[in-house]
Amino acid sequence: MIRRLVPIGIVAAFSAVLISYLAYTWQLSQEMRANAAVFSHIYFQVVQAVASPEGMTAEAEFKLLLQLYDLGIPVVQTDLEGYPTLTRNLPFEAKLDDPDHVERVRRYVESLDQGNPPLVDTDRNFVVHYGEPLYLRRLRWIPWLQAMLLVGVVGTGVWMIRTSSRSERERIWTAMARESAHQMGTPLSSLVGWLELLEDTAPPEALRPDGIGVLEEMEDDVRRLEKVSRRFELIGRKPAFRPVSLYEVVDRLGRYFRARTPSMREHVSLVTNVPEDAPAVLGNETLLEWAFENLFKNALDSLAGRDGVISVTWLGAEDGVARLRFADDGPGVDPALRGRLFDVGVTTKQGGWGVGLSLVRRIFVDAHKGSVTLEPTEVGTSFAISLPLAGPDA
Repeated sequence: MIRRLVPIGIVAAFSAVLISYLAYTWQLSQEMRANAAVFSHIYFQVVQAVASPEGMTAEAEFKLLLQLYDLGIPVVQTDLEGYPTLTRNLPFEAKLDDPDHVERVRRYVESLDQGNPPLVDTDRNFVVHYGEPLYLRRLRWIPWLQAMLLVGVVGTGVWMIRTSSRSERERIWTAMARESAHQMGTPLSSLVGWLELLEDTAPPEALRPDGIGVLEEMEDDVRRLEKVSRRFELIGRKPAFRPVSLYEVVDRLGRYFRARTPSMREHVSLVTNVPEDAPAVLGNETLLEWAFENLFKNALDSLAGRDGVISVTWLGAEDGVARLRFADDGPGVDPALRGRLFDVGVTTKQGGWGVGLSLVRRIFVDAHKGSVTLEPTEVGTSFAISLPLAGPDA
């Protein structure tokens, strides 16, 4: 919905700016056309007066002044001491019998003189101070309006290209994910059949070497592959939400990774501090498990066989939101990558694809309307996670 509204809003805003610009320039052209007519009449009267033996009559002078006033040029006439005697076209009311108004006009005269030198007649004891007509001041905005339009056009074009490219990547990603889920279906069905055959034919001692239930672990792996297949099927679709226990998700993943990383028993301590009675969050269990699994895998990869601790800590629930911290004491994140860590293609691992943390953000932020942020740490890596609570806890 938002993706459809954003381009409509951009087009509407651009159209409004364009229409305003056209109306603005049309109004200016009308004012300039009217002023051109006034200038022509003034020129005609001056030439006529010069050619006439009688010169310009008092009535003609009065009409000429009125025409000059109609040009909209702000004019203040003062005596040589600076006291105003006549005003025209000022941007404020000016009553010359009011001392406060007179003082305001005197200050305005100073601003006029900064832009245009006054015309002084010492013989007749008057000074004319003048400024620019309103339409000239408006003309100064034309380059800025043109620049805004240009920036708007370029910005809209860049945004549309980026959006189109992102949408294309999304379509490719969705198609590949669903195709992967489809391709995994056949070998998974075969694996289930082979496990059933193995359970019926293999001797019991072969299935439990050193007390480890090989068959049970293989069944668990098959179930996890089925989960992975379901995860890929969810990409590009709106997932179904229900109350999910974070304790169960985190505890299940912790047990799974401990059993499948033998060296971790000696080198890495995996600590899950999520209470069993922690309030449920509203979400999709398959996607949430996928996100936490990516965090576990990234933490294990960052430790790379060295001694270390991976911890998931419950920080409590407040204002309808559950908060957790996922941390490890590995080498941490390069400061140059901290601001882009969740972007697609950004990775701290050699040969990594840079999609794991991007997927984590998609699940926590886009799908569940929560948040995941990289916290500032001196040692290791720490993520602050928040998810909306479900039901009466929300």
